[in-house]
Amino acid sequence: MIRARLFALPLLAALALPALGEDHHRGHDPRAEDWASEFDDLGQQDYRVLPLKRAAQIVAERFRGRLIAARLVPPRPEERARGVVLVHQLRLLTPARDVLAIRLDARSGAFLEVAGAGLTEARRRGNAR
Repeated sequence: MIRARLFALPLLAALALPALGEDHHRGHDPRAEDWASEFDDLGQQDYRVLPLKRAAQIVAERFRGRLIAARLVPPRPEERARGVVLVHQLRLLTPARDVLAIRLDARSGAFLEVAGAGLTEARRRGNAR
């Protein structure tokens, strides 16, 4: 059974290669269509991103807790419709041991979403922003 699978894999790969090569010979790369629309207007916009340190400061100004995770992610469709290009996604451990999931616009630092238990308790008082 294992030998049959090992034999089938190279055979399938050999059959697939000519099909992929045909499009490349004609100057068409089907994979380019998957991401090309994302980069259509790269030359027209400013894509400077807030440093992670600044994103953490913005979150710390509004919420009490300790940063436990952070990453840069693409926007969700509804965020993209509002003009968001990149998102800082952060996780904050509150003093009550709850985890907040926070999404910031990576260019402006604007809050896009804050979710999690203990949100009200973690909020710093006197912040109207």
